[in-house]
Amino acid sequence: MLAIFDLDETLIAGDSSHLFAEYLVREGLATEETLLEPNRGFMAAYHRGDLDLDAYMRCNLAPVRGWSRERFDAVVADFIEREIRPRILATGVERVAWHRNRGDRLLVISATGDHLVKPIARVLGIEDALGVEVVWEAERLTGAIGRLRPFQHGKIDALERWLAGEAMAPIWFYSDSHNDLPLLNRADVPVAVNPDARLSLHAENAGWAVLKDEVVTA
Repeated sequence: MLAIFDLDETLIAGDSSHLFAEYLVREGLATEETLLEPNRGFMAAYHRGDLDLDAYMRCNLAPVRGWSRERFDAVVADFIEREIRPRILATGVERVAWHRNRGDRLLVISATGDHLVKPIARVLGIEDALGVEVVWEAERLTGAIGRLRPFQHGKIDALERWLAGEAMAPIWFYSDSHNDLPLLNRADVPVAVNPDARLSLHAENAGWAVLKDEVVTA
């Protein structure tokens, strides 16, 4: 059995990529004009369902292009402690624990870059995680992205590559976004978590479980 979780607004409150952009600006590592202003447009496109993933990733990787893995990992560790831990969602923690106690495999699949998805997933106790592939060369971020692009139908492609022909059933999938309807419809047990308006309507019509969440305060 396999339990798949989206990341943003499903396991944490907020969009981790946008939160990281805000963090970089506060730390003086990027500017609002070059990072946050275009990010607001990208977020609006994401919610409409017509995000240009390549342009979005180019923008968000520009401030960290050329960084060494050591420098990047240190900054991300600080970001996670200060910005992500306070936003961990209670129901996500409970569902991860429930699946783990059942002996299910756990996987995070997110349209955020894997340079953020993987370390955040580890903090949440999930070792297997897939995000948009960012390219490293000689231990430095190039600012380019690779072939793995788990956004919309790309999440199904990413899952199939990860499974590598292994059959797993049932597959549970937890998500907040209508962008994830392709994989939600593919899952044996789709669950809407803090769903946006379009997903909420779809989940109601399809009779899917709907979970509402709150930030862990303890």
